[in-house]
Amino acid sequence: MELETNTLRSLKFLLIPALLFSACAYKNKEADLVVRNARIISMDAGGQEYQAMAIKDGRILELGAEQQILNRYSAKETFDAQTQTIYPGFIDGHCHFLGYGLNEQKVNLAGAKSWREVLARVRAYADAHPGTGWILGRGWDQNLWEGKMNPINDSLNALFPDRPVLLQRIDGHAAVVNQVALTSAGLDAKSSIAGGLLEVKNGKPTGLLSDNAVNVFQKIFDDADEATKRKALLNAQRDCFAAGLTMVCDAGLDAGTIDLMRKMQEEGVLKIRIYAMLADDSLNFSRYESGPYISDRLVVRAVKCYADGALGSRGALLLQPYSDDAAAGNGLQLSTREHFLRVAQWCKAHGFQMATHCIGDSANRLLLGVYGEELGGTNDLRWRIEHAQCMDLHDFDIFSKYNIIPSVQPTHATSDMLWAIDRLGPERLANAYANKRLMQQNGMVALGTDFPVEAIDPLKTFYAAVIRKNADGVPKGGFQMKDALSREEAMRGMTIWNALASFTEKDLGSLEVGKFADFTVVDRDLLTVSEEELLKAKVTATFVNGEQVGEQ
Repeated sequence: MELETNTLRSLKFLLIPALLFSACAYKNKEADLVVRNARIISMDAGGQEYQAMAIKDGRILELGAEQQILNRYSAKETFDAQTQTIYPGFIDGHCHFLGYGLNEQKVNLAGAKSWREVLARVRAYADAHPGTGWILGRGWDQNLWEGKMNPINDSLNALFPDRPVLLQRIDGHAAVVNQVALTSAGLDAKSSIAGGLLEVKNGKPTGLLSDNAVNVFQKIFDDADEATKRKALLNAQRDCFAAGLTMVCDAGLDAGTIDLMRKMQEEGVLKIRIYAMLADDSLNFSRYESGPYISDRLVVRAVKCYADGALGSRGALLLQPYSDDAAAGNGLQLSTREHFLRVAQWCKAHGFQMATHCIGDSANRLLLGVYGEELGGTNDLRWRIEHAQCMDLHDFDIFSKYNIIPSVQPTHATSDMLWAIDRLGPERLANAYANKRLMQQNGMVALGTDFPVEAIDPLKTFYAAVIRKNADGVPKGGFQMKDALSREEAMRGMTIWNALASFTEKDLGSLEVGKFADFTVVDRDLLTVSEEELLKAKVTATFVNGEQVGEQ
């Protein structure tokens, strides 16, 4: 009995200093924000999960168990996640951020079920916006129409004999314009545009343009004034934050727009992180002769080129002719091999990543060859093929041979699958939208949406990558499921792999100590819930630099 009493007395004296030390350490560290009551999916190399994290000066101080963080930190603010799931901030690996915002100032033609419906929307817009200036619209898709025939401009000419009209297809690679617009650009039946098509029937232009012929009108968009671009950028930011995006890779910008983005970020009004790709233009290159520009929220170190057009408008460059239209031939090559090689040499000499739009199997082979010639072997330059949509079976391994990153958009597969077989036939389709096989080349793939071509929603990206169905559950068994990504692969493609593809992995892409506190809160765990629950998932909060942004 006396031994037990002495033992208890000794333990008491030993515990007193420990308790005193614990009391001194309680909330002895300061944080700006503590996030608690969460399931935090870090996406770090070890796949760690946590319940809470502390954030200061925009960076993560510590992640851990709930009581560990709450007992250690006093914070100016606390965010109760209410047991929801937190992921690293979603990154869109390929989009048109400014273009999306500018589209809100155009006639919305998305989802129109006929050319007649397109005309009705344009007429309604013109009635609400009278004047003589350009009428711009985007979003028509002839694949949604009975007969799937491309439009011609006879009705536009009758409706708008004195006012120029430009209506872009949903992918931006084709457009229909009226005669006033053609005349303003100096185009007629004899015009010839390298890498572009101006359709002529019965000796007259029909108004249908594709690829470089559409680019003749690019000055309309480049000449948008600062107020118009500011509004577009802020509108795009609003919708990105609502969707859970904390960073976007804008695939093709002029230097002047990038200057405006930088200015707005310095003003504190543009908070989203932007990986800006320079449009393929000598004027843009001359502005960056000294090398890339890198800051916390803006990185300019890539050049975006176009090898070909789009599959939907039969501009994608194929090794063999289109299965459904022999007259379309093999599609369009938008620049010469020599041009692409010159750009590749400039990029390598100036520390820039080369990123090229390649849809058709011939375009992919062409640019993979150019890349290989300049890269020479294994490297860490992280050059990219954007879309890599239709591949020849013999070309997949070129990605791994030269460490080329495939940047794909999973919703393209589920949007195109109902008609892509018409364009390609079954044999070629089997090697198209091959996300899994592309990912296996280097153990990674960058995922994006290509918005506004597709919806801005990264949750749809995840669903399409994993389930390979559209929102209507079609097809029943999923589309070419051998190329579906696992849920973890899809999440990595939207986070850490997109960071790697943009040279930002030291600061972004996973939730780890020292990295920026960019994270997205979702009302259910995308990695474990059923297919039906995935369709119901919602983003409930978005944080950039530890600051809650946007309205969900």
